Amino acid sequence: MTRSATAGLAPVGRVGFNPPSRDPSGGLKRTRLTQLALVAVVALRVLGGLCPDPAHADEVPNRGRAEYLHFSLDMTPIRISLVNDAVGKANFPDLVVPRAYVVFVESAPPSSKGPLPPLLKSDDVLLMFVGGSGEAWSVAVAAKARRDGIDQNTAGHRMRAEETVVQIKTSAHADFAEFARANVMRSAPNRQDDSFEGLAHYRGVASYSNYIGGYDDEFFSTQCEAKLNPVFLCKYTMSITEGVVAYVSFVDFRLYGGRAYANHRLRFVREVVCRYLTRC
Repeated sequence: MTRSATAGLAPVGRVGFNPPSRDPSGGLKRTRLTQLALVAVVALRVLGGLCPDPAHADEVPNRGRAEYLHFSLDMTPIRISLVNDAVGKANFPDLVVPRAYVVFVESAPPSSKGPLPPLLKSDDVLLMFVGGSGEAWSVAVAAKARRDGIDQNTAGHRMRAEETVVQIKTSAHADFAEFARANVMRSAPNRQDDSFEGLAHYRGVASYSNYIGGYDDEFFSTQCEAKLNPVFLCKYTMSITEGVVAYVSFVDFRLYGGRAYANHRLRFVREVVCRYLTRC
């Protein structure tokens, strides 16, 4: 090899890995600590990717911000296979519903990890939409916020009377209606002297007024705050179809048209939910 060919090469010993010198100042120890620190940083980043991040969780107007809540404007359908812990899948229908309607699915990934996946299995699903139109709550609130030049939370507050929250669950009870009515008397056994439009009124230790629906009502029972307030929601128990029941929340029927109002809104709830069930 000529001198010109070797002139640019580093002397032997500088090519490849040179072991760190063991100088008295502790350079080797510092190198090892640096390596360990880098490993720790990488591990924390990996764990951070696996753990929920509440700061980036979705916020649903009138529901709050939480990892278990989902807010989406995406109208792409997702499929949720409805199951039951006691009997498994059985003959329960699937829920094929636009992602924008769904704000909670039991056992779904946290919202900080992205939108709900296209295929899920659950026995507890929460939908939100607008009473009267059936429009997805997220879409309607976002549209009102843009139209009125306000934030989405303010828009949600202004639409409180239209808010409809539907918790869909499966039931293996042969007669869910009787189960729901009996559950009122177990949790609120004290029948009151007063009633509301003929509905029997029960109270328990909590500050709720409970009413048992009649056989011609859409609801089997309803629970409201004892104190009347136009922004408080009542929870109404109803059947959607065989094996599928719902706990529905909307404004207090005692202030918005009484028993007929509750039945009208609940009939609409069944109509909307049935659009997205594979059997109804």
